[in-house]
Amino acid sequence: MSDETAAPAAGEEGNGAPAEGRKGLSRKKLILLSAVPLLLVGGGIGAWQAHLLPFGGSGKAAAHNGQPASSEAASQRLLLSVPSATANLDNGAGRTMYVKMTASVEVEGAQNLTALQARIPEIQDIFQTYLHESRPQDLHGSGFYRLREALLRRLRVAFAPLTISNIYITELLTQ
Repeated sequence: MSDETAAPAAGEEGNGAPAEGRKGLSRKKLILLSAVPLLLVGGGIGAWQAHLLPFGGSGKAAAHNGQPASSEAASQRLLLSVPSATANLDNGAGRTMYVKMTASVEVEGAQNLTALQARIPEIQDIFQTYLHESRPQDLHGSGFYRLREALLRRLRVAFAPLTISNIYITELLTQ
């Protein structure tokens, strides 16, 4: 009999606790559900004031403040063809391996092409120095992507006031 009396008492406590927990849970949900829309509205107002939204009058201001118009940007981009650079690779096995690379560099912000052509030897030196530090297995597979990114990084540092936007590797031969 004591077992029967103890069981309903525990059941009553069990029924009371979840009901109390549901109230707490519903309050949390209510607070959360009211806070999320307030945060979204606040973020939208902040984005509108910072001219980050693409619609309305603020989108036009963002386009002009952030980037120049496409016709202006196209007139400032120059494509500089770099002659072939040949370097021996660091093989480590005593066997000499050579690499030949031809590329074009896209430069933004330069006034004319003749000023850039005077810096072609500097570009070739950057190419040859990096290629000489590379190993033959570094140029296979995804190494080609790493080669391109490393050369872009080095060119951007060397041409700091100008912007190197891209490098187009047109020929890469290993022997």
